[in-house]
Amino acid sequence: MQSSARTPLRVTPLPRPGRRVHERRKQRSKRAADALELALSGAVERAALDVVLIADDCGMLVSNSHTELDLEMLAAVTPIVARGRAKASIKRNGEQRELGVKTIRVLDETLHIAALGGDSSGRALGLMHAVAAARRILS
Repeated sequence: MQSSARTPLRVTPLPRPGRRVHERRKQRSKRAADALELALSGAVERAALDVVLIADDCGMLVSNSHTELDLEMLAAVTPIVARGRAKASIKRNGEQRELGVKTIRVLDETLHIAALGGDSSGRALGLMHAVAAARRILS
């Protein structure tokens, strides 16, 4: 009989009173708006994107990563792109930028999360982080 080699299961230790807890987040906020901006900015940094934003179903800007860019028009077209009724054609500094959009439902609201720039795998990663953060913070 052959024995199959198994990789040992590693479980992170549970928090115990008096034991230091490792916090992966460098900045925290108790306010949802600030926490969302920090989380979206983190997604931008990790995935090398231009910006990540959240728009409601009417195209109103809900939150965005830290940026100096005016995102009102991008937020306005995000639900239209999410519904598949249009394809975004966006240029920044003369270069074509791709837009990825993911739609989620949080507390009976439809929200559209958009990631602009980067490569396709970076946009997918940024969107995944932004979706997880939005669900965690807004729920």
